[in-house]
Amino acid sequence: MSEENKNSGGQLNLFVPIQHVESVCEWVRDALEKEPIEVSEHLAEESRIEVYFDSLLEAQIAQKALPGDLFILSSEAREYKEQDWTTFWQHHFQTLELGKNLRIIPEWEEVPDDDKINITINPGLSFGTGGHFTTRFCLEALETAFQTLEIHSMIDAGTGSGILSIAAIKLGIPDVVAFDYDPVCVDQCNTNAARNDVSDKIHFFQADVLEPGWNTKPADLVCANILTSVLLDAAPLIKRAAKKRILLSGIREIEADAVADTFILLGCKEVSRDGDGQWCGIVLDV
Repeated sequence: MSEENKNSGGQLNLFVPIQHVESVCEWVRDALEKEPIEVSEHLAEESRIEVYFDSLLEAQIAQKALPGDLFILSSEAREYKEQDWTTFWQHHFQTLELGKNLRIIPEWEEVPDDDKINITINPGLSFGTGGHFTTRFCLEALETAFQTLEIHSMIDAGTGSGILSIAAIKLGIPDVVAFDYDPVCVDQCNTNAARNDVSDKIHFFQADVLEPGWNTKPADLVCANILTSVLLDAAPLIKRAAKKRILLSGIREIEADAVADTFILLGCKEVSRDGDGQWCGIVLDV
């Protein structure tokens, strides 16, 4: 194999009405066993879902396997080069100031010398840079929980890039475990943890939030930045895993009441919620 081919792969782009993004993403995970990446503008009516493969041929085969009832407006399979991904993130991911004392810094930018809690991230193919509302919400709610409650342990369900777990350790939460369904995310989490000198302080592992086993040791705080349909199905497991507080995001604003009501029926109390007109996050006490 040539060096050029080693550094290229296949990209499948799915253009989907915004209200059907969740169902299409679920199909991608179930049928293609890939983690989809949603790219959309604020309040846009259409979203692009990107799926990455090891080769263009794999992307083309997946395109042909798309069912006709999947609410996809159009699709395209194209080759991408490794540098395309790096260029994408360097254009879209910039330093972010969050909450009272958090700062998210791309790996390719210099870390300021000040008293802020700096988290250096290279997202790779995983989700979570702080740029999306759902991640920002969780980071700011995490900081608030640490400042207002006695939080000594946290479970990060659907950890993505590991950004929330790294922030938790840097805030001062000593016991943090995190998992994701996608093994690529787990690998990227370990790399990001090493970038921030906390690799020996977080246990990252692969697990499915819908399957018992990850919640054998309850934590003071559980954070789940996962799509609504999964949150609803996993609600009993998430509730049992939390001793004090639950942070939920990955929720469309029109679905927020359904999510909150599900957890309230399990005995939780809603503390607050926030949204950006499209996405929403909810804070609950147990």
